[in-house]
Amino acid sequence: MPRDQSAGGCVSVATDARPRIALIAAVDRQLGLGKDNTLVWHLPEDLRRFKQLTMGATLLMGRKTAESLGRALPGRTNLVLTRSGQVPYAGMQAVTSLQDALEQTNGERLWVIGGGEIYRLALPLADEIHLTRVDAEFDVDTWFPPIAKDEWQTVESEHYPAGAERKLGFSLITLRRVTN
Repeated sequence: MPRDQSAGGCVSVATDARPRIALIAAVDRQLGLGKDNTLVWHLPEDLRRFKQLTMGATLLMGRKTAESLGRALPGRTNLVLTRSGQVPYAGMQAVTSLQDALEQTNGERLWVIGGGEIYRLALPLADEIHLTRVDAEFDVDTWFPPIAKDEWQTVESEHYPAGAERKLGFSLITLRRVTN
């Protein structure tokens, strides 16, 4: 490992570590994400968790997801993976590749927020997946990619049943990639 003897005799070690990649999504039982570029459910707890986890972070999304938001998400760097170089709203920045997005993170975690094509692109490199798993199936046209159970370990899971407080039951799940 290269060493740098710099000012004051301090030793710093250079690393080749890339920024961590986390995927965050709400899915139904069949890994459905939504229909016609919208979520087909409304879960306030999921939205609070999304905000808590991503505030101050760098987000990566596809053009359709960016359009569906209606604005740049405040308090976050909003990167849009697009071939055209155009973004739908002020406060968003275009990137042309996942590598380009990773270079924008300043070594911090990159949060991939959708859609389906962007999740498929990032999943092989992801370190974590944060899912809200809705206890229902919906008519959807976009899906989260399959998750290979032998590659991921559940590190957190909390279930919220349907009832008087909420129409839909769901689970908040955090998965980490299994390392060999």
